[in-house]
Amino acid sequence: MNFKNAAVFYNAHKTHTAPLAEEVCAFLRQHGLHTDLITDLSGLTAETDLLVSMGGDGTMLYCARAAAPLGIALFGINCGTLGFLAGCEKEDSLPALQGLLNGKCAVNERFLLHTHITAPGAKPRDLWAFNDCVLRAAAPRAFLLEAQWNGKEIPSYFGDGVIVASPTGSTAYSLASGGPIVEPGVEVLTVTPICPHTLNQRPLILSARGTLTLTPSFKHESDRAVCSLDGQINLTLPPGGSVQVTRSPFKARLLCPPERGFFKILNRKLKWGNR
Repeated sequence: MNFKNAAVFYNAHKTHTAPLAEEVCAFLRQHGLHTDLITDLSGLTAETDLLVSMGGDGTMLYCARAAAPLGIALFGINCGTLGFLAGCEKEDSLPALQGLLNGKCAVNERFLLHTHITAPGAKPRDLWAFNDCVLRAAAPRAFLLEAQWNGKEIPSYFGDGVIVASPTGSTAYSLASGGPIVEPGVEVLTVTPICPHTLNQRPLILSARGTLTLTPSFKHESDRAVCSLDGQINLTLPPGGSVQVTRSPFKARLLCPPERGFFKILNRKLKWGNR
């Protein structure tokens, strides 16, 4: 891959990341890339062909939602704790970037979730999630979620809420709630109930080509549901509001060294398969 314009992003509130971000920025400039050091993604355009994310998985989620619609390749340098989505650890950043510039990288394409939120009398909203879309009650109580798959009713959910995860998000909140691990190349949606108040509701795998519609229903008119995207965007649904979830029309392009495969990271970071 031939990169010409790059941007290096870090969280301005995490000042410990700034020195390494400046070093990465200088490295890319030395190798002929026009490189901007940024702390705000709102000005990102399709003219940028490489975005370097300096932070943890939360920063990667934020960057992926901004980069994917513009077709920008994303490379993550883990400066946080887990770093499941990153292409390398911070101590390996410059050698990993050198390999990237030399063409020694794998491109992993992963779809995002497209969430279409509607409510009576309100303007519809379309938002993206890289990991998951979570519907939960604003107050800590069980509630009913009526469900439709491709416009046809399916059994409803009753409990603390539901997680709709992409394959990328299957190793996050969904996994912690008992959902399955999904290999990133499989185009499915994972629907995982949160603390269901029944023994006969289990995680459900659906085709990502279809549309899942969830509509909260409460006993008390004052109760509200919250739609949370990647744990970073939180919207309170008005009464009668619904959320439609399907795959996005575009994919995030994650760059990483060829040796940093999904199952190796799964074993190294989450201890999967250890005996």
